[in-house]
Amino acid sequence: MTQLATNITSATVYPDRALLTRRGTLSMQAGAHSLEISELPLSLNPDSLRLSAHGTARASILGVQVNRTYYVETPSDNARQLEDQIAKLQDQIKRMEARAELIKQNRLHLDKLAGQANLYATALAAREMTIEEQFAIFDGLRLQAEKLDDETLEIHTNKRGNEQRLQKLAGELEQLRSSRPRERYTAIVEVEILEPGDLTIDTSYVVSGAGWKPLYDFRLSEKDGVSSLEAGYLAQITQNTGENWEKVALTLSTARPALAHVLPELDPWYIRPFEQVMPVARLSASPVPALPMEMQTRSMGRTKTVREELVEEEAQEQVAEIDTAGTAIRYAIPGVTTIPPDGNPHKVTVARFPLTPRLDFVSAPKLAQAVYRRAKLNNDSPYTLLAGTVNIFVSDEYIGATQLELTAAQGEIELYLGNEDRLKVERELKRRDIDKRFIGGKRHLVYGYEIIVENLLPTQASLTLHDQIPVPRHEEIKVKLESADPRPAEQSELNLLKWDLLLEPKEKRTVRFDFSVEFPQSMEILGLP
Repeated sequence: MTQLATNITSATVYPDRALLTRRGTLSMQAGAHSLEISELPLSLNPDSLRLSAHGTARASILGVQVNRTYYVETPSDNARQLEDQIAKLQDQIKRMEARAELIKQNRLHLDKLAGQANLYATALAAREMTIEEQFAIFDGLRLQAEKLDDETLEIHTNKRGNEQRLQKLAGELEQLRSSRPRERYTAIVEVEILEPGDLTIDTSYVVSGAGWKPLYDFRLSEKDGVSSLEAGYLAQITQNTGENWEKVALTLSTARPALAHVLPELDPWYIRPFEQVMPVARLSASPVPALPMEMQTRSMGRTKTVREELVEEEAQEQVAEIDTAGTAIRYAIPGVTTIPPDGNPHKVTVARFPLTPRLDFVSAPKLAQAVYRRAKLNNDSPYTLLAGTVNIFVSDEYIGATQLELTAAQGEIELYLGNEDRLKVERELKRRDIDKRFIGGKRHLVYGYEIIVENLLPTQASLTLHDQIPVPRHEEIKVKLESADPRPAEQSELNLLKWDLLLEPKEKRTVRFDFSVEFPQSMEILGLP
């Protein structure tokens, strides 16, 4: 059996797994050989392992077998180093504890010597010892006690530090063992060499415990009245496969490979006569309330980049090469990348490209008396923007984060960039008339709302204003928009109103609308102001 040393040379990362390629080269003589590729991770799917060979040797691969291998020690150089460090620390702590126990015994003996007052007094009375000699003995005992106390304190301090380091190393070892346990896969390759020479074997296999997801940085800038937006397309990669991807050629794929495809089968669609079921009495019943109109205002943000004034030239950032062949998209990251099996997110840049935003403002003062900045832009890049988290800066100000939906090339993106304090909006109920006369047994109510908007920006502002009038849910309730100044640009079937306003600098505009509600006298209406 010949051991074939291999290294991971490339990794193709999918959203929920990865395809790894290992490469090893041996100088082979003619004849039949068994090559062992050891320490393959447990996250490997044995059915996915494939081999290819090339080189100066003329060879034929006869077969490959994947077996589980169990180890007495953890099959990892890093794990073995951690185990050795832990063992040394444990030995040091035991020696410290033994030294502390010895000092404790010596301190007890010293205390007993210092406590022999009668013996010292007898020797002094018998003139066998002078007072100076006794003081010298006491000083010696005191100095020895101080020395023992200092040693005890030093031992406790060092022991505490070693215990903290031991706890840290034990945590690191536990994490490493969870990703690199004491069992692995081993591949046995049977190969026949027809002509001697060098043979390079590439081993590829699919592993779980790895994946990537997109992350976007959008930076909005305004200069001389012109707005621009830079989009940063990042990939956040995580892997806990049990193998260290060190200096590998990294490719990202949007495909979701499956090892088995099963055609879904339809179940029979049965129909039967309606059978009336007597209603069962319930303790309580409450209808699901209708949802009110909502305007989603999402703020978005981007990680701040600090420009150093002393730098004369900006560093060039390499971006991925895109391959759109087939139904999936592949991004080849330039150079080599190292990603450890720690399960932590590691970011790489896929692309950076400019987008042209179309800015306007939106407000729904019934929900919030604030005006929000909105950016509409087309994805003019060649990249398909997968669903993911988007961060954004407006100039040097971080705004927040939100989610981006899947957007193909030339697709439209709509972003909300926080509120604009220089656009003011106020909404107030101005009319509430209750007709006390009952015409045809009907009650007639009239309401009027007034919305005041003011532009304090130095430029024109295009504002889309949203409001609503009630939607009747009973055939005898009639709701009518009596008047509106100006008339809304749209009125939906659900009575959602929209105005498109163009405000000049320092301009203040009033929007007024009145609506009536008519219903039977005997009916109670919920939801009216």
